[in-house]
Amino acid sequence: MPNKEHEIPLKIIRNAPELVVPLLRDAVGYDLPEHTEVVLTSAECTDSTPRTYTPDGAVLLRAGTENTLAVVVEQQARWDSDKFWTWPVYLTTVREQLRCPTLLLVLCPTDKAARDCAGRIPLGQPGNTVTPSVVGPSQIPVVTDPEQARDMPELAVLSAKAHGDHDLRTLDTVMEALNAVSSDRRAFYYDYVLAGRSEEARKYLEDLMSVDTWEWQSDFARTYVGIGREEGREEEAAGNVILVLTARGFEVPNEIRRRIESCDDLTTLRTWIQKAAKVDDPEELFD
Repeated sequence: MPNKEHEIPLKIIRNAPELVVPLLRDAVGYDLPEHTEVVLTSAECTDSTPRTYTPDGAVLLRAGTENTLAVVVEQQARWDSDKFWTWPVYLTTVREQLRCPTLLLVLCPTDKAARDCAGRIPLGQPGNTVTPSVVGPSQIPVVTDPEQARDMPELAVLSAKAHGDHDLRTLDTVMEALNAVSSDRRAFYYDYVLAGRSEEARKYLEDLMSVDTWEWQSDFARTYVGIGREEGREEEAAGNVILVLTARGFEVPNEIRRRIESCDDLTTLRTWIQKAAKVDDPEELFD
């Protein structure tokens, strides 16, 4: 089952398919053909078995009505030996469907994964190989120019995700990027950049979230950050209920644990903390 770290970069490309241009041009060094637009295209591949082969995404560069380059996009957290066989299928099938040159762009969340996925795949015929164009954090362009961030917000988001721990300028810049996207994408991108940050970078980014610092925050910061803080207090309170019960020697059944952890009312949780110190059975919390 794909997790959030797998899906978010792909959703970013679905939101902004033109992102493949700087990734291929600047990160991979690919000499792109002339084109006038970049659009999403079908990522479904089928054979006569029938079996469906579905890459994570596909993007098409066009010049007018002519297809100039198709890009099969894969998000890969680690090397998977199945890809040795399926990646060539993706390429040849998309190439046949769109009748244009086709390449494979693999996005990796770590440089180790990028190195592992970068090898050639021989097809058997001498000289015929598939070589993925792999982009890890080190290859993501460093975006520190506010104007560039506003022009291509999704690239600034990937830049802050890849470089935010050691280059705080990218966190400043990503705020400009968030200012340029719709409100429904804003929380999604911010959450993605914040996840996995070092303590220093997390604090720096959270300090930037001050309502006084960014005009767009007038609605977002109060709502999103306020919700985050409230959820944090609720999670802590639920943990304290369970902690008190276990400290008193009770074994907390899974059903009761789930009920406690799913409670989103802070007043109720605080009441349960007090009751947990007195009850003779965990079930009595809910009386």
